Amino acid sequence: MVMLVTLTAPCGPPGQPVVDSVSPNSVALHWDRPRDTGNGKLQGYIVEMKPTAGGDWKEVNVDPVRDPEMVVPHLKEGQEYQFRVKAVNEVGPGAPSTATGPVVAEKPAG
Repeated sequence: MVMLVTLTAPCGPPGQPVVDSVSPNSVALHWDRPRDTGNGKLQGYIVEMKPTAGGDWKEVNVDPVRDPEMVVPHLKEGQEYQFRVKAVNEVGPGAPSTATGPVVAEKPAG
């Protein structure tokens, strides 16, 4: 008797997040799906943020978002942040994406 066993590993990193829009208290992001899903079913994404002035990465969402996009709320106007994303499969969150450059929560120019 032959048994096939498929091992699932964490997902590889998604694409670097791209900033779609910025407001005084939020930022809209999108990113590319990971090339490697670890042989598992992609369940969604966890977005992380940190102030560029220092501090640790903190999860923005507890439950994974299904689509490769998200609006991050509750930012402080004038504060500078960085964002990154982790893809989640049944094993859990995988490696983080490359972080965005500094993003300032402010009114759009113009």
